[in-house]
Amino acid sequence: MTSSRIVAIAAGLTTVALVAGGCGFGGTETVTVTVPTTPTTATTTTPTTPTTTTPTATTPTTRTGTTATSTTTPATNPVITVNEELQHDLTDLGFYTGPINGEYGPMTTAAVKKFQRAASLPVDGVAGPQTHAAINLALGGDSTDAVEFLQTALTDLCYYRGKVDGVVGSGTEAALLAFQKDEGLTADGRYGPGTADALAVAWPDRPSSCSGKNPSGGGGGTGDTVTIAGPTFSRTFDLSSCRVVGRGVEATGAANGGYRVGLDSPKGIGGTLAVASKALNLDGTVRTITISVNGQFHASGIWKVGGAWTAVGTCND
Repeated sequence: MTSSRIVAIAAGLTTVALVAGGCGFGGTETVTVTVPTTPTTATTTTPTTPTTTTPTATTPTTRTGTTATSTTTPATNPVITVNEELQHDLTDLGFYTGPINGEYGPMTTAAVKKFQRAASLPVDGVAGPQTHAAINLALGGDSTDAVEFLQTALTDLCYYRGKVDGVVGSGTEAALLAFQKDEGLTADGRYGPGTADALAVAWPDRPSSCSGKNPSGGGGGTGDTVTIAGPTFSRTFDLSSCRVVGRGVEATGAANGGYRVGLDSPKGIGGTLAVASKALNLDGTVRTITISVNGQFHASGIWKVGGAWTAVGTCND
């Protein structure tokens, strides 16, 4: 998703012209903003007596004594941008009021929890696949800049070789899992504070080439996922098939532990959801379902044995 937040930087200019069309402006309106410049105080130049400098073979140095051999600015750590974009998204949705500082700290975690409560998701403060999918739906887009930068960071670290599309699919989850295992973190395929810190530390030492590394993510299935959540059950499924049909979705998939899911709702309301494993058999009915034009969907319903469920997923094929 291309962010709706547009930042204009005009270094060294005194006037910036902003042209806005539509969006309540009633046509095209030109607004000129004049930025006051700092007055320049005239100074008297005193002639300087020329001096003779004897060339030396020493290396020129900058202030603080560092060699002036390079002026290259280090690349911006994409993990910092992931957190900034997540903070921006939660700010736009009214759940975050803290500084946009790129830190997945207590304030960001609290904002994620507030959003999860409002979206009827499991509340843990971790921006996992279902939370990102729900944020996408709430923002009315098919992807988020935060996920795009996360995929970029995982690509640079040779864990992800899929498409940088801003959607948390099976490839992104697999890449996160592999990174977490290598770093000794809890391997759950979700982007939380611990994983954010580890990625931020690892990225500056990223390899110059991934030619000798076997990619851990970026493939498998359709690249789509669905997370089913209820009072006593929560699981993210990698979808092997997924398509939007009529006013609903038809999808099948599997998750770790031998779980399988089937969502059959071509007419939307009134469809069925089934989750099964050797130790579990859950059948439910679809009470509500919304689908964006880009394949993000959110559904809810009731299990036949009692209790409500929600499903947040992607179906981009």
